[in-house]
Amino acid sequence: MSIEPIGFITLLLGVLCMVNGARFAMVILCLLTLLGAAAALQLPALGGSSIQPSHLLVLFLVGAVLLRPVQTQAALASLAYPGPGFWFAAYILFSVVSSFFLPRIFAGATLVYSSARDPSGMMSTVAAPLAPGSSNLSQSVYLLGDLACFAVVAGLARLGYARFIAQQLIIASIVCFAFALIDWGTFLTGQSHLLDIIRNANYTMHTAEAIHGFKRIVGPFPEASIYGAIALAYFSFTLMLWLERVQSRMAGLATLLICPTIVLCTSTTAYIAGIFAVCMFVLFCLKRLIRGPTAASHVTFLVITLFLIPCAIVALSLVPDAWDSIAGLVNTTVSDKLQSQSGEERTAWNTLALIAFVDTATFGAGLGTVRASSFIAALLSNVGLSGTLLFATFLYSLVSSSGRRISSDRETHAIGNAAIMASIAQIGSAAISGSGTDLGLLFSTTAGLAVGCLAGPYIARRPATRTLANRRPPEASASLTRTPTFATR
Repeated sequence: MSIEPIGFITLLLGVLCMVNGARFAMVILCLLTLLGAAAALQLPALGGSSIQPSHLLVLFLVGAVLLRPVQTQAALASLAYPGPGFWFAAYILFSVVSSFFLPRIFAGATLVYSSARDPSGMMSTVAAPLAPGSSNLSQSVYLLGDLACFAVVAGLARLGYARFIAQQLIIASIVCFAFALIDWGTFLTGQSHLLDIIRNANYTMHTAEAIHGFKRIVGPFPEASIYGAIALAYFSFTLMLWLERVQSRMAGLATLLICPTIVLCTSTTAYIAGIFAVCMFVLFCLKRLIRGPTAASHVTFLVITLFLIPCAIVALSLVPDAWDSIAGLVNTTVSDKLQSQSGEERTAWNTLALIAFVDTATFGAGLGTVRASSFIAALLSNVGLSGTLLFATFLYSLVSSSGRRISSDRETHAIGNAAIMASIAQIGSAAISGSGTDLGLLFSTTAGLAVGCLAGPYIARRPATRTLANRRPPEASASLTRTPTFATR
């Protein structure tokens, strides 16, 4: 194992998180999730796996919560049956167990494209017989980190920190836009090497590609599709907050900034998933117009998407040069994508993944065994029908929780809905081009925030036999900066 320079910085920040508490840790975590091409640790013994700074920080986030009993109780309560947290935990624990048993049970039963990397960070381009690999362990660790992050965020949201976490996600979206500008600027000036410090992971980097004169925006990520998926998640979150008039100025600014980068990132994933996300928002606004309550923001969004954007497209068609550039970009990234070399490779990955699902009698090959190019194909081929049903149950429970509205606070409920929209946007992006079953820490953060906001406030449990004189004040356990009030029962 080797520690990179950015790893030492992450360790220092982790120590500060332990001292300052989970609020400070959430600030750092939301920013570090943007460093998708960075490696804090290099693990040659595990096939050259790279540990990202955000995953390393999760250890310190969990440690900060464990030092504060009320936050620990709230985090564990977020995984209680029959809430979405229970099904998310069941899905992850089932996946981890499958990573040990299924690759050994079905060894040699079919051909797969392995998710394991060689010491240089490259994945095999040749199908090989199904067998256990280092990715079984690494993917299990990542998913357990996702579960820990989910529980902590949900617990903090139930303790009254939903608005604070939402603010950090808005700030992260603005930073994501700033990284896009830096990536574009360094490319034009030939100084892309300045970003090497945050592009040191053992991944294949596609940072200097262009299509029809458009630079593929990757920001702090390895490729444009990942940047587009992350940017779309932030766009969905901030747009929903603006529509619901929650922190509307800051959320509206973030939406205006992040939207153009999605359009210019030249990512097929972002374009297709973006259309799906916009359709969701149109239906949401139409529902508000019919049933209420309606705000001016809902009408404004409908006017923009249903009238102004079509008019802008018609106007562009009258400018031949601009129209030819845009039409060429759309044809390359959408219409002709399946006929490209990348499209053929991804089709082959999904084909073998679905064949593995059948050859393993729908049990799957085990977490981290099969590489695909769609989250759905990855689910079926890795964790089988049982794991897919567990995730589907979690998703249904998450989405349906919005209609129950346990919380009477309009702002908290709106933040929960925004987090659900961001989570759905990430699943939509992963369904188009996700290579594995790990949706990442940003998904765990948004899903955990949704669960915490929509589950109602957490009431701390304390032994009834303790006297008032010996009872420890809630602020000693919950937060060093802002402490919600807890009722004792």
